[in-house]
Amino acid sequence: MRTVQSITVAVAVAATGLGGCHRRFTNRNLEQLRPNISQKEVETILGHPDRTEKVELELETQKKTMAITRYYYQQGGQTIVLHFQNGLLLNQPNLLEH
Repeated sequence: MRTVQSITVAVAVAATGLGGCHRRFTNRNLEQLRPNISQKEVETILGHPDRTEKVELELETQKKTMAITRYYYQQGGQTIVLHFQNGLLLNQPNLLEH
């Protein structure tokens, strides 16, 4: 009986901990992102993205495309999109709206 109670408490504590692991970031985090930092540096600042995709981005000045990776971060109904080429950040992100 005591073992069942211990297991029940352990499961409840683990479940509570999982719910508290949701990633949050602020404009202060976004302001740390600068062009040419690596994808790993971005993940260190913001955590893992909610979604990623690899696409061919058409260049405005030429009729060529370049391979990029997009990171999508979603929070509070807002989406932050970051573009990487060769593993380096291309764009300064927009800040979150309050």
